[in-house]
Amino acid sequence: MAENPETVMKFLELLTERLANRTAKDFNMMREMKIELNSRSTVLMPWDHPYFSGALRAEKYKIEPSQYSPYFSLGACMEGLNNLFSQLLGVSFQAEEPRTGEVWSDDVRKLAVVHETEGLLGYIYCDFFRRPEKPHQDCHFTIRGGRLKEDGQYQLPVVVLILSLPPPSRRTPTLLTPGMMENLFHEMGHAMHSMLGRTRYQHVTGTRCSTDFAEVPSILMEFFATDYRVVNQFARHYQTGKPLPKSMVSRLCESKRVCGAADAQLQVFYAALDQVYHGKPKQQSTTEILKEMQEKFYGLPYVPNTAWQLRFSHLIGYGAKYYSYLMSRAVASMVWRQCFLKDPFNREMGERYRREMLAHGGSKEPMLMVQGMLQRSPTIEDLVDALVADLDTDSTGGAESS
Repeated sequence: MAENPETVMKFLELLTERLANRTAKDFNMMREMKIELNSRSTVLMPWDHPYFSGALRAEKYKIEPSQYSPYFSLGACMEGLNNLFSQLLGVSFQAEEPRTGEVWSDDVRKLAVVHETEGLLGYIYCDFFRRPEKPHQDCHFTIRGGRLKEDGQYQLPVVVLILSLPPPSRRTPTLLTPGMMENLFHEMGHAMHSMLGRTRYQHVTGTRCSTDFAEVPSILMEFFATDYRVVNQFARHYQTGKPLPKSMVSRLCESKRVCGAADAQLQVFYAALDQVYHGKPKQQSTTEILKEMQEKFYGLPYVPNTAWQLRFSHLIGYGAKYYSYLMSRAVASMVWRQCFLKDPFNREMGERYRREMLAHGGSKEPMLMVQGMLQRSPTIEDLVDALVADLDTDSTGGAESS
């Protein structure tokens, strides 16, 4: 979507400017808490940020994931996704029994994705449970991409979703924390991007598109996952059947905005550092560049004789594309607010979303897809405004305090 490095840096610099006052307030809150706990140390250091932002959230909202998990059984969450996609897109999941030797573990589940009028769209293999030697990660990947074959038939896509969920026990189903539930929705956003892509060539189908667009469908699903109108359709206590109280969803959403500006600014710093490292050659060491960028885009002091960039794993593989997370979130926020905030089950908007954004994969310019969805061309200022608005207001239509 950005098209060139100059646009990326303009986006990051403008976002830094707009976040400045909010970030300063967040750092001041952290500093005050640090002084309260240890009056000998008054300087906020980079390692303080994750600790004290978490401590501030805990102090204000006391979110205990174990209080939410009984409402988020895996079966309930999958039924919630099924209901959402059925209402938005006319698509449902149907469990199928794998053939002998078809799956790599007995706990892998095979789902057929079926449209109410078009029939079978593709298959998702769900490898959700932890087991020895399985990679501990949440991800989506393609086994076979969709494409138009020579005989005019469409080759159906086949994908895998991998999560790291606790397996069920004899007495208890698999229960998800709020973070696990959001990750499930996020990864399913990728899967539906693959399922609903209808491109001529498989190397540009589904998520095989520009990196700064690939995360839009998955991040958009996070907005659905925290909207009470959506959550209320499936979140039931696995023992009592009682619905998750609205106030608990409100507190969860509000807690995420605590120190949100500082968290966003840290992501800006990572993205800016990534851009400079992959940009025009400089007569400086990578550590000198790190110090310079940290001062400009983060604000917390560089620690002498450290080289944090050596464990910045996204520099490899994602080279110069770390900004994609921020830009994708901005676009997803705009799509949510304009198209789904009023009614998250709006079928007309769901069909537009499929037609304009999901169908094309990487075969169409990303910004043209965004224009088709929003019915206008967003500016860099619009993208920045969307991210800032998410920090200031509740972007979930049904999660206000009760």
